[in-house]
Amino acid sequence: MASVVQVSGVTVAFGGLRALRGVDLDIAQGERLAVIGPNGAGKTTLFNVIAGDITPTTGTVIIRGQDCTHRPSRHRPRLGLARTYQKARAFAGLTVRENVYLALAGHRGRHRALWRSRADRAMRVQAAEVAERVWLSRHVDAVAGELAHGQRRQLELAMAIATEPDVLLLDEPASGLSRGERERLVELLESFDERLTLLLIEHDMDVAFRIAQRVVVMADGEQITAGTPEQIRTEPHVHQIYLGTEAAA
Repeated sequence: MASVVQVSGVTVAFGGLRALRGVDLDIAQGERLAVIGPNGAGKTTLFNVIAGDITPTTGTVIIRGQDCTHRPSRHRPRLGLARTYQKARAFAGLTVRENVYLALAGHRGRHRALWRSRADRAMRVQAAEVAERVWLSRHVDAVAGELAHGQRRQLELAMAIATEPDVLLLDEPASGLSRGERERLVELLESFDERLTLLLIEHDMDVAFRIAQRVVVMADGEQITAGTPEQIRTEPHVHQIYLGTEAAA
């Protein structure tokens, strides 16, 4: 299967600190890939390199066949890449519909004609349809700042998929969620079109293993191992990295 994201020999140095050390990563169309590792492993740095928020010191980033290594993050959506953040980026004083509408308008370059034309009224309808895709149809006119934490995560997903991405980067989507909210998040992500490529970094390994088809383990800025969730669960080296112990036989 063809790669939609290719990271080759990527190193990121902040002064004398090397956050990434020659990382290689290929992500196939429709793949669900999780990147895990302890704090300081380089997961977020790798994520930000792919998203365009950090330019690597060495190496290349290719998205859908185009070299994006030195292009800013605003270029990525044009190639079908969207992302979420650890902290919600929605406008707390606007409704769910209005937040999704702004994501739609921004993607289509129509910031200056908000809420005016017939086409914009049609986009309000589309915003509600996008909200329904993330199970927020009952809250479409609720103010974002009054939503529960899990619902704000759903809203952030709605704003990301409103751009109709081929690749969705999820930055610790389960962070701060209750057990019930995590379960709902997993079910929601599993409901997405199988052609949508998902890359997530996640500290909650139960969530990562349920969503991912392949898991990459990082430590000290390097990729240590990769495999299916079943393989990673029983990989002794992974247990040493996380717990300092061997996996149970």
